[in-house]
Amino acid sequence: MKAKDFLNMQMNSLEIALKDDIQYHGRDYFKDFYMVPNSLSPVSINDIDLSCSFHGEKLNYPIYVGSLTGGEVGLTKINETLGNFAKKYKIAQGIGDQIHCLGNTVKDPIIQSYSIMREKNPEGVILSNLSAKCLVQSETYIEDVQKVVDIVKANGIEIYLSPLRDVLWDKNDFGLVGFIPKLKKLIETIDIPIIIKSVSTGLCNDDIRNLWDIGVSGFNIGGVGGTSFARMDTLSHLTLSQKQSVSPIKRPLDFFGTPTVWSLLDIALRPENNDIPLIVGGGIRNGLQAVKALAMGADLISFAYPILIELTEDFGYPKERNLERWLERLIFHIKTVMALFGAQTIEDLRSLVKSRTVIFGRTKEWINGRNLAFPPKFIRKLH
Repeated sequence: MKAKDFLNMQMNSLEIALKDDIQYHGRDYFKDFYMVPNSLSPVSINDIDLSCSFHGEKLNYPIYVGSLTGGEVGLTKINETLGNFAKKYKIAQGIGDQIHCLGNTVKDPIIQSYSIMREKNPEGVILSNLSAKCLVQSETYIEDVQKVVDIVKANGIEIYLSPLRDVLWDKNDFGLVGFIPKLKKLIETIDIPIIIKSVSTGLCNDDIRNLWDIGVSGFNIGGVGGTSFARMDTLSHLTLSQKQSVSPIKRPLDFFGTPTVWSLLDIALRPENNDIPLIVGGGIRNGLQAVKALAMGADLISFAYPILIELTEDFGYPKERNLERWLERLIFHIKTVMALFGAQTIEDLRSLVKSRTVIFGRTKEWINGRNLAFPPKFIRKLH
């Protein structure tokens, strides 16, 4: 697929994300994960320490601004705002697909729409972003990766996997034949962390083990539970009347994949994966869900759609500080929940999983079906 065609799809996707309902409305599997509150908790909100690190870089909060927008002159203001936002709160951030940086005819304003993020956040943690398809389809993939990393002076790069979206957008898609050898060569050549990211469909232990063994530095689990690119594709082909019907048309693959909670448990409950850093997103919308994800083993919690909505609101009503107020509320709720459980740090929180946690419902069935042990016999370490 040509970069120009991809850009048109991305702009269309951004419009759909803002105007239509592309969110998962099924079972919230975080509800299957119950932590028993501590009625005698000695911890107050002011005691909570949410500071953490990711690949050696210190952060104030375990929050990751997920990939929102790629490169286009009209999107520069969004990336500028996100750079300022991440700097103010000292949180990690991703960037939209950087395919638009590649090629010999890329214009400076396009490059600027990406680099503005680093200009506004010179000391922050920023991850570059390219599709696994770029590695598969390009003979200059090592140079391509180095270029996109240099543009934002990135601390690492996410290579994202989107098999369902790829085939929906290109009916002649040939999958990821040849991806692993190229990824291995890239790891041997590029001296920065390489994170493998799942888009909407989740990851499992079977997916990540070979990748970790060849030198991948971590994983970003984007499972079923939040924004669905497959649903986005469905909506892009519906008329207005079809979208507004009492029973909106749905397709079997609209929310295909592994729920975020199940993906996280499938990786984090295995002791051999204790060294693997994990970013977790896909349907996390409040402080209680975030605390549960951190307790289960997430190192950073990724938010994209909620940030996009608040950010867009700020462009119309800048004095309301919607994005900053959203994050401050989220942090307050995370601290409140941790205080109610008696956990002063994320490490304390993880220790409670062994003694004050119960798993119910289909998530329990998943654990049994995947031959996992719960509660775990070990405490997942912080990265």
